Amino acid sequence: MMLGEVIAKVWPDKILPSLQGRRLVLVRPRTDGPDLVAIDPLNVGVGTIVLVVTDEAAAAATGEPTADAAVVALVADSPTER
Repeated sequence: MMLGEVIAKVWPDKILPSLQGRRLVLVRPRTDGPDLVAIDPLNVGVGTIVLVVTDEAAAAATGEPTADAAVVALVADSPTER
């Protein structure tokens, strides 16, 4: 698990059929590390601090075996949404 900030929505040109209709976001981890694309079942906004799980936990949280990362909790709203 990691804390990260949602920095953008992701709009893919092509997507796997199993991910069709799923919202994707770009998350910047609070610790050092690369940004990652995560499935977002919570519909969080840009600037929101979220809890992200990866690998098997992401697959379990989304029900999608190919999921590598998923937002599972909203930690803090973005200042613009308050």
